[in-house]
Amino acid sequence: MLGLTGCAAAGGSEPVGPNGLPQQLVWSTYNVGTGTYNDLAAIANTLTNEEGVQVRLMTADTGIGRLAPLVNGTVDYARAGDEYYYAFEGDYEYASEEWGPQDLRMVWAPPGNYGMLVREDSGIDSFADLEGKRVPRLTANTSINNKMEGFLNYGGLTWDDVEQVPMAYGEQIAGLEAGQIDALYQNVVGSNINELASSTEVQWLSFDDPDPARYETWEELMPMVTVGEITSGAGLEEGESARVLEYTIPLTTTADRDADEVYHLVKAMVENYEHYEGTTPDTKQFSFDAVLKEPLVVPFHEGTVRYFEERGVWTEELERKNDELVERGERMQEAWPGVVESSADEELERNWTEWKQNELDGPQNGQENGQENGEGNDDEN
Repeated sequence: MLGLTGCAAAGGSEPVGPNGLPQQLVWSTYNVGTGTYNDLAAIANTLTNEEGVQVRLMTADTGIGRLAPLVNGTVDYARAGDEYYYAFEGDYEYASEEWGPQDLRMVWAPPGNYGMLVREDSGIDSFADLEGKRVPRLTANTSINNKMEGFLNYGGLTWDDVEQVPMAYGEQIAGLEAGQIDALYQNVVGSNINELASSTEVQWLSFDDPDPARYETWEELMPMVTVGEITSGAGLEEGESARVLEYTIPLTTTADRDADEVYHLVKAMVENYEHYEGTTPDTKQFSFDAVLKEPLVVPFHEGTVRYFEERGVWTEELERKNDELVERGERMQEAWPGVVESSADEELERNWTEWKQNELDGPQNGQENGQENGEGNDDEN
């Protein structure tokens, strides 16, 4: 598994203040201008102004670019896309000898909405209309590519039915404006997407058909999502709505992060909520009442659990689910070296998937990997 070979993050050697927090923290997240970045910038400014904690944001345009600094100790926390889940499981690009399953934890899980945006005059009014159109295939971004594959499947299509355009996540808006692509994947709010909507008439493709057959691949491709209705977002006029994805892009850290620090961090975020709640369209989702309390695919950190217990919202059922996910992680980390040793490079991902299916996800285990199709999170900022 990936070793902690990077430089120490700021919080690792900083003295702890009377508020239980170090003087400096470093968080990784999406690029400047994205909704995800704007949310964290608002919280970082609040922690600086109200708690005296300097929070530096380190940005990256890829999942590995956001997560690797967390795992190697360069940053203290990461607000990443579904790579937090893939890394926990050792899936996709994390099914490599250099990575493997990582001991990650959720810290705070605000829900959000994400979808596929097109020009209003494009003639694309449904996902089926994407046939033959230019759709971005994002570089080093398995989580969003999986979601877009699910979108295509909903419309009765596959990647083979569209023209795939390789590009980075942050290049999509410019690509749509320049006519390089016909659709893009984004958070429904954010300064970048709002700026696009101010100059170009756009619309969100909507999941209006409840037919289960349209969603049958979603459990495999994106087990942490559900569909939710939005009435506000880039390009939506008063009275308009769209049904888009709903899931969390959580703030995460490693399991060995100091529990007292994590507890005091979430407590500070809650107690100072009034100072940032209206800063961006999505900061309201960071409120104590709005954040997700159920561990769906990755367990909560013990510091967060302590805070939930203190607030009276942590139930025996949530504890059971969290413990099951912790145990799942431990079993994967124990088994990984043996699977690596017995696998050729080209066989590793397949052998790892088979091991998990046989040892963790089979009916004899009584647990479906925590993958319930409810609110949960990715690279969707």
